[in-house]
Amino acid sequence: MAISFYVGLATTIVSAVLAFLVLQRYARKRKGAHLLLWGIGLVLWAVAGLCEVILAFGWSDPAFRLWYWTGALVIPPILGQGTLHLLVKRKEILIVTDIVIGVLAFASLIWAFSIPLNASAFRPGGDVGVFLTESYRDILPASPVRRVLAPFMNGWGTVLLVGGAIYSAILFFRKQIMPNRVLGNIFIAVGGIIPAFGGSLVKMAETTPELTPLGSTLKFAGILLGVVLLFIGFQLAVKDMPIKAPDARTLNTVNPAS
Repeated sequence: MAISFYVGLATTIVSAVLAFLVLQRYARKRKGAHLLLWGIGLVLWAVAGLCEVILAFGWSDPAFRLWYWTGALVIPPILGQGTLHLLVKRKEILIVTDIVIGVLAFASLIWAFSIPLNASAFRPGGDVGVFLTESYRDILPASPVRRVLAPFMNGWGTVLLVGGAIYSAILFFRKQIMPNRVLGNIFIAVGGIIPAFGGSLVKMAETTPELTPLGSTLKFAGILLGVVLLFIGFQLAVKDMPIKAPDARTLNTVNPAS
């Protein structure tokens, strides 16, 4: 098996474990939509990795469709919505964006499982990772939905995930408070940028072939590294800060009789 098979397998296992930990934290706290959305995003990340593992053994129509839907369409916006819920308190903004992304995710799932595929174009040549970064578009039909929806969903999610993390890190750093959130948001930003940068290089390789090897390497290595960095960032960003014990003067002011 090629190295991308083992990277995909590791991504599946790591993402599933991290998704369990995030969703467990959500269940324990019984609140925090950001935790729920991040957990769902990590579950889908694991599903995408599992589909890559399945495709390494040969063509699978459901696995390819699910791989494209998770990796190319819904993971970034769902993770991005999680960051939006952490940063924005206006419920009307959260409700509207959640509805829009939810409708688009459901509609894109129906679209992904209804379009005709050119299965004869599936020729991984022993390395499904290289194929999935370089030639997978040969299987998909030309479609306005594909040209518009994927860039929009990825762009929206990346801007929220990375941009929101950078904004939050700068904000807390300037205020000199909650250093865990500063560091956590740095991890989130880097974890979101690495896979996105690899994907951009793969796209650019269509017109600049010399970028193909670097793009493929960053795409697959970045997927595994990115999910680990995102999880670390998520954990740091929501880590409960220790409560500072009041000093004696504060206690005497609150309760003079003491």
